[in-house]
Amino acid sequence: MSVSESDRLRKEGNKFYLKGTEDGLSPFLAKDRLVQALKYYFQARSSAKTSDELSSSLKNIGKTNYQIAKVKSKELTQSSRISPKESQQLEDEITFYVKESLKALFASLSAVKCRPQAWYKKMHSDIEQVYFDTLSFVRFDNFDRRVAAMFTLADCIVWVEWRAHLFFQIATVLYKRSVQTLEAEDFQNSLRSLHEMNYPLEEAEKVTTSDEMRDAIGTLKTDAIYQLASAESMQVCSIAVKQLDELLNDLEYLNMNMVFDTLDLFKDGALKAREINLEQEAIACAYQGYIFEKILKLKQKAKTFYMQVMELTEAAKPKLFTNQKWYQDCVASLKVMQDEARERDDEEQEKLKEKLRKQMEKELNAIKAAGTTGGATELLKHIYSKHPPKSQPPKLDIKDLKGWDSKENKAKKRILIKALNDYHPDKNSKEEHGVEWHFLTQEISKNINWFHDRIKSCD
Repeated sequence: MSVSESDRLRKEGNKFYLKGTEDGLSPFLAKDRLVQALKYYFQARSSAKTSDELSSSLKNIGKTNYQIAKVKSKELTQSSRISPKESQQLEDEITFYVKESLKALFASLSAVKCRPQAWYKKMHSDIEQVYFDTLSFVRFDNFDRRVAAMFTLADCIVWVEWRAHLFFQIATVLYKRSVQTLEAEDFQNSLRSLHEMNYPLEEAEKVTTSDEMRDAIGTLKTDAIYQLASAESMQVCSIAVKQLDELLNDLEYLNMNMVFDTLDLFKDGALKAREINLEQEAIACAYQGYIFEKILKLKQKAKTFYMQVMELTEAAKPKLFTNQKWYQDCVASLKVMQDEARERDDEEQEKLKEKLRKQMEKELNAIKAAGTTGGATELLKHIYSKHPPKSQPPKLDIKDLKGWDSKENKAKKRILIKALNDYHPDKNSKEEHGVEWHFLTQEISKNINWFHDRIKSCD
């Protein structure tokens, strides 16, 4: 039986194909032999008289282009001394050959009229291997070129679910890029990647019939919405920071409209990041606090924002912000405000105590006189009779004072400690018993402590 011209040419091409896929060949020699094989396969395609001959030649063209792409990919990843221009050229060649490989393999399937089931199964397996390998081939270091190559591959995919898968992979790559650039505080490229996600996601959703793929697309869309909010928050805050710098450089002629405009920008930044990006929300709140404190001189309002920053950074743990200037400034300002508030409270407390001393002068003098003239026993008898403890029954039974002078110091200290338990200010709060009684227990406790310390010093 005579061999057709197309079959003869294919067999000649097969010889070069086998030589080009031998182990240990240099990239140059391997490509040269595979290109020779391609020439024969192209001639075989032109000479094809039947659908089987056309399909076979196209299959061989596809597999050979795949092998050349594989050689070029290996050359790209293993060559450490190539220039950027050479690297770009190799990437272009890889993209070209993987595109031609997929086009030819799908064309081979379309061209055939009738083949055994095993042939179809083998073709599906070959195309699947080529598809996933080519995805790894185009993982170029240059992000834009990597995405462009993936879009090129998408144009070659005939099977709809695989096409949806590839578009979804492109969107996923863009999303990861968005996350990485935002972590580097590059919100512009983060936003760019998020906007570029829309097309591949919509294409994937348009062609897929898989519920699993639709769920994955929905999840990625939701993640993208959160990421977009974070990136837009960073963008708004960046604009606001520039405006704030302008304001601080010209405080003498302060533009109040610009102050409130800047404040609104930080507020918008906080709202966009709320419950999505705790760090970004904390930054926006810190700047709002700064404006209220340093420019508008409304410290109480500033403190509200600074406290919110503390809550947000606490919720963001284990991530720490101690090396961030906005956090350091916030902590420093909050400490100053808390110290000032403490000083004000101390002053107010001292004024109140002075007022109460004058108001209760008679009672205080009587307490002091009882201790001065009659010692610890008369002091205790006086306070328990004139100012009995609020908590009943009291810890100290006044009968325990009998025989005081003959008691050992240890027993005397126990009695005084019981009295302190009855009159300790912490157990007689002003919220429960009033300011006057709380103050009186403070003064009584001082007198009891004086005797306790005196006895203690004699041990």
